[in-house]
Amino acid sequence: MHLALFDLDHTLLDGDSNSLWLAYLVAAGQLPADVLQRQAAEYARYEAGSLDIGAYLAFHLSLLSTRPLAEWRGWRDRFVAEAVAPRISRTAFASVDAHRQRGDRLAIVTATHDFLAAGIAELFGPLALIAPRAEIVGDRLSGRIVGEISFGPRKPAAVEAWLAGQGLSLAGFAQVHAYSDSHNDLPLLELATLPCAVNADPALTAHAHRLGWPVQQWRAWPPSAQDDAGGDGEHDRAGDPLDAAQMAVEPGQ
Repeated sequence: MHLALFDLDHTLLDGDSNSLWLAYLVAAGQLPADVLQRQAAEYARYEAGSLDIGAYLAFHLSLLSTRPLAEWRGWRDRFVAEAVAPRISRTAFASVDAHRQRGDRLAIVTATHDFLAAGIAELFGPLALIAPRAEIVGDRLSGRIVGEISFGPRKPAAVEAWLAGQGLSLAGFAQVHAYSDSHNDLPLLELATLPCAVNADPALTAHAHRLGWPVQQWRAWPPSAQDDAGGDGEHDRAGDPLDAAQMAVEPGQ
């Protein structure tokens, strides 16, 4: 049996889900425009490696705590259809489907809270979602996270806890595939036997090349990106993740 772990933002999704979500709600008149300034500042901290992930999630969830969850669910579903689906490349869908057809166990591992991430995950069909759990009190989000946050160096522990809950462990898999764009996810990539850098930031790109990891662009935005050679932007042919997966996975393993 094989395990395939996918980061969400800038990996399966060509963009940042939280930034896109706030921009969508501001454009629809559902949130004030000044939340975008706060989001930009928080994202700059993320890129600099200084983000307080707990405070960041609290900021996002506090914006949604003022209305019934059912109302936000309707906005989320429209957001996913209109703003997220066009930003998922054919290669991203194909990679998930290839692993599913082989019978691999699949999971998205993300620091995006589960209310938002679950709506996006549905686009990929049945798979597990490992994400920070937004607390629900009555008919609303409370603004708080329950349990651990699957962010950066905490992602491996979140994966192991998820597996343990099913009576499984990493040692029980013949191969572990992991896909991410960020150097913040090196702990997740390094636990895999077949790591792949996707839409990688400069630090991860350099690290991947040093170690001979596959590197690929799964670009979907702007739409013309999918018209480039190779279907989804430029590929590092030394490490096409679909080709690598085809070679690494034998039927029945």
